[in-house]
Amino acid sequence: MNRKISHIIGNQDGFVLGAAILLSAVLILAGVLSLWTSTTEVQVVRNEGLMVREFYNAEGAAIDALVNYNSGTTNWLTDNFMMDDPSEANNTVIANDTEGQQIATVEARCITLSASDTDLSPEADALPLQSHIAPPPEGSGYSLKHFEVRRYGVTASSADGNSQIQVGAWKAFNKY
Repeated sequence: MNRKISHIIGNQDGFVLGAAILLSAVLILAGVLSLWTSTTEVQVVRNEGLMVREFYNAEGAAIDALVNYNSGTTNWLTDNFMMDDPSEANNTVIANDTEGQQIATVEARCITLSASDTDLSPEADALPLQSHIAPPPEGSGYSLKHFEVRRYGVTASSADGNSQIQVGAWKAFNKY
């Protein structure tokens, strides 16, 4: 009987097979988890790239609107815009890429001391309340005696609406 128990305890037949199956299961699990992690990381990088592209499209449209305020495709400082009451003056233009695809929507309005009465997006209407007409900023090179500035808010939203850039700008005018 003692010999039979010691033979059973000392017998290692089949141990290698069990250890190999256990090790294979651990390696397969590690491989599946690494594939799952890499797939998730690829999706994160793709989404981040799309968000960065949308941000740059909105930023480019805002810069284009500031540079081409009275010319080009983002011409928003029109005669009608200038003639309207500042609390109601607004303009919406569409910014397109070189192939004609819409990349952003640009909304411009006057910054005023009271809430605006426009049909723009809530973000474009939520500008800080300031005087629309003011003296030129110190160091701007414009004389306080002969010039005044008018303040504007420009909101550029990417085509999908996931990114928005808001810029405050002023333009100097001769006093009449």
